[in-house]
Amino acid sequence: VKGFVIMSADQEYPEVTATTIAFGSCHRNKLVKPNQPRIWDAISDLKPDAFLWTGDTVYSPVKAGISSVEVLKHEYDELLNNSTIGYSNFLSNAMLKGYLEGGVHGTWDDHDFGANDYGEKMPQKEERRKLLFDFLGVTCKERRIRDGVYNSITFGMAPRKVKVIFLDTRSARQNHCIPSVGAVQIPFGLGSAIGCLTRWLSCGLKLNNMFERCRNGKMLDETQWKWFENQLESDAQINLIVSSVQVLTTNPAMESWGQFPMERERLLKLLNSSTESSSKRFALLSGDVHHGEISDSSRRWNLGSNDFSGQIIEVTSSGLTHSCTDPFYGGLCSPVLDKFPKHRYEGKTVSGENYYTGKNFGSIHIDWGQADKSDDESMAINVHDNLGNVVLSTGILPLTKYSSHLSDAQIPSILSPIDGHLIPFMVRVIFGLVVLISSLLIRRKFAKTIQKERL
Repeated sequence: VKGFVIMSADQEYPEVTATTIAFGSCHRNKLVKPNQPRIWDAISDLKPDAFLWTGDTVYSPVKAGISSVEVLKHEYDELLNNSTIGYSNFLSNAMLKGYLEGGVHGTWDDHDFGANDYGEKMPQKEERRKLLFDFLGVTCKERRIRDGVYNSITFGMAPRKVKVIFLDTRSARQNHCIPSVGAVQIPFGLGSAIGCLTRWLSCGLKLNNMFERCRNGKMLDETQWKWFENQLESDAQINLIVSSVQVLTTNPAMESWGQFPMERERLLKLLNSSTESSSKRFALLSGDVHHGEISDSSRRWNLGSNDFSGQIIEVTSSGLTHSCTDPFYGGLCSPVLDKFPKHRYEGKTVSGENYYTGKNFGSIHIDWGQADKSDDESMAINVHDNLGNVVLSTGILPLTKYSSHLSDAQIPSILSPIDGHLIPFMVRVIFGLVVLISSLLIRRKFAKTIQKERL
């Protein structure tokens, strides 16, 4: 590519040719029970070359309000040091079993940031960043003074190189179209559910496209956008983009890039332009939503096809310790997921469904093939249950056929949660109210006429 300059990553492991990478999100320490199978044992059995935290590494014990820095520090320390949880054993056994040579890396989401659904208005961001950096063992000075936790890692050397780019979708993210009350103290912990409802309403009524403030809302600041654009200038054959919130979902209840339409389009166009004249492949990894699923950018125009070109795959794994079915309103989880299936990957699944609501983690498996035969190279991304069984899978994606590049016409047509599906219902409701009010006024006028005639 003309003008192509390879940008170095924040941390590089040239000696580690990655074949297995594990990832996960949403870990609430207090939900780990001593008598239950530990998910960290299942992850350890994979012997991953690296582990990627995709957000919500810890949670405050208090569900509402803003967590103090001291409370979050306690939760990080508990995760690192309490052997009952299993994470400390996962780390300590790495040298004995010969895994994690590529280290542990990550970004944050709302809960380890400090409050449910929070963004740019979070106080003490610098102190909160320091907690995450200390937990991950980050020593790079440039990263520690950066205004955000976005970072990049590479494993191996070209042509067997993997790059992981972690985005920070919290530090500069502006309010949703209808500002979320997810962190507000509301009886029965309904703040989160109400936040889902207001997002649903704004997408279902297309408010995100109707109002300029909503349409142009920001996920990333310009500094991070510029950094991200530079990091995409990569010689890695496989590029994993980690966003704590989903990118391709059509579910309007969840926090996602789809709630910020201009930012989502900018992200997809940027990924697209960086693959136009190269052999790079992209996959998206995400967390946040407390269920696992696989999404596919090509669902609208490539249904049932075995053609892997023009396809961006996103694999969501969430959560390590809990599920969307756990709250008292958890019975709504599966019906809501069933209501919005259009983004889901129709490739190989194991459970027979296109999502999984149990505790889970994810893994990327790369087969680099024989040294002189690039046709043998392939990748598969899986979601596992807490025992390590594969419950969802992309199946084998041949790297010679799997292309993330789309046409310019395809990007705007990638399915979005902003679909206006509530507008017909609202029209009927308004029409019904007009008819009802008109009937009442006519009836009232008729009654007054009769009363006058009687007088």
